[in-house]
Amino acid sequence: CGPQLRRGAAIRRAKFSSVTAEDIARAMRSLGEPDANLAEAVLARQELDLRVGVAFTRFSTKHFLDKYALLDARLLSYGPCQTPTLGFVVQREDEIATFAP
Repeated sequence: CGPQLRRGAAIRRAKFSSVTAEDIARAMRSLGEPDANLAEAVLARQELDLRVGVAFTRFSTKHFLDKYALLDARLLSYGPCQTPTLGFVVQREDEIATFAP
């Protein structure tokens, strides 16, 4: 199922809020102990994000269906992670488009 840990291996957690090189490097320099409450909070947030995403996707799809002639509203998807992820994709596409060897 994946790599096995050595018995007694130390496990540390990196905490960061953004995925900039500076913030990740800072997090790697200040690794902490795993926190069960924080892990449970992450799972709760994932569940809420999923439920809100599903509900709002359904609402927006039904609301905008056939309201605007040029809008393909068969499915309007919403998710808290989609906007930042799209930002990463657009940024990378821009980097590729402007790359000069």
